[in-house]
Amino acid sequence: MMEEKRSSVSDESPIPDETFANKGTRPGRIGSTLLLFFLLIIWPLSSYLLMKEQQPQLSASGFEGLDLSTQIYLPTIFIQLLVFLLIVLVLRLEKESFSSIGLKGFDLRNLLIGAVSWFGMSLLLLVVSYLLRSYNLSTSPDVLKLLPRTAPQKFLWIVMAMSASLAEESAFRGFVLTRLSLYLKNWWLTILIASISFSLGHLYQGTAGTIFAGIYGVFFSFLFLWRKSLAPCMTAHLMQDVTPLFAPLS
Repeated sequence: MMEEKRSSVSDESPIPDETFANKGTRPGRIGSTLLLFFLLIIWPLSSYLLMKEQQPQLSASGFEGLDLSTQIYLPTIFIQLLVFLLIVLVLRLEKESFSSIGLKGFDLRNLLIGAVSWFGMSLLLLVVSYLLRSYNLSTSPDVLKLLPRTAPQKFLWIVMAMSASLAEESAFRGFVLTRLSLYLKNWWLTILIASISFSLGHLYQGTAGTIFAGIYGVFFSFLFLWRKSLAPCMTAHLMQDVTPLFAPLS
């Protein structure tokens, strides 16, 4: 009797690794469905429309008179945090934990795996960049004009990189992969759709930048599936976004 009682208690204990268990999660929940629609359709579409509307004007003006801190960095930070709060809201409404989207495992091992992964991906993208240049495809030169130059701007850039690594990895890896897979029942197709939507959200970086984002999206997806944690993905994402601080500016 005592052994049976102990076993029943242990069965009721929460499963330590529930990232892919999806306890209580099922397709058709209105919150998850709406958020998936927003992340996969609205976000990349709005990025495209914004780029199409503002790019000619910004390119013509050479970004003169543009306050990077108040017109680019702070609004971007606000939007990223808003997206993360939407994810938190849906998780709360559907009684899901943060670990269900991989927000766990922030230990030294995963952080080191993220750093090493970023280094390996950087080497791979150097090769991809060389191949793209041979076809006259490169990152939009206007993107370089968005890089910070002053100390306050560099501080905000780091904050923006941190918010992007948190929000985008929670959205496109943690949330989209675990929820969209419930509908598609196919991890390969899930990764493909999530990575395409993620890359299209970077259209403002030009053709090469969009391709790079897609490659990163696929890589981060497999990294997430391997580690069942967003920690290495967020680490690699943060390191990638901070790297431009060390780029030479003309």
